[in-house]
Amino acid sequence: MQNLQPCQAVIFDLDGTLADTAGDLALAIERTLTDFDLPAHPKEVVQGMVGEGLRKLVERAFAEHGVTLDEAGHKRAFARLLAHYSADPLENSALYPGVRETLEALNAAGVACAVLTNKMEPIALDVLEGLGIAGQFKAVHGEKDGVPRKPDPASVLGLVRALGATPETTLVVGDSDIDLITARSAGLRAVLVSYGYSSVPVSTLSPDAVINHLHELVDGLALAPEPD
Repeated sequence: MQNLQPCQAVIFDLDGTLADTAGDLALAIERTLTDFDLPAHPKEVVQGMVGEGLRKLVERAFAEHGVTLDEAGHKRAFARLLAHYSADPLENSALYPGVRETLEALNAAGVACAVLTNKMEPIALDVLEGLGIAGQFKAVHGEKDGVPRKPDPASVLGLVRALGATPETTLVVGDSDIDLITARSAGLRAVLVSYGYSSVPVSTLSPDAVINHLHELVDGLALAPEPD
């Protein structure tokens, strides 16, 4: 990848960027649809629905069957999805290659790392802990009451402040147009991974860079550990 300007902080998306979580999301959706006497969707279909949080996933999953939920129906379906998913969000999820090594290199170089996701924050924390990388992040922001979700720029700017950085010195790494819009609306640079859940080739979205493997960040940022 092309060289990037040095940065003080990197804010990562979770689903489709750090970890492949589509299998567990598909399983939770399958169980939710079964509760409503509807057939399951293949993992590949659910993967294309990921983004903007579980509430939007419910809406998309039912819409794929031609079902439009009213407010009460959506509330019931979301409660079932949340119960199924939170019970075991790690049965089929795994880190993408190079994630652990990249996070270790960033931390060794003194670059602060954080996660910004539209996944419910308690579940996001469980996933990061279960995958063994929670300790690599100085902050994790997910969906919770009173906190704006991506692509609202306030969501990422709050993390920039928490990391003691500035928009000019912070990089967003994600896999979708939502991540790019979030970064651009807050004045941050954005790198998109090519292996995630985007429904279109991320190169067509014109991010600052596209990477095929997360460890390309190490070379792109010309990282070198801080001296002892």
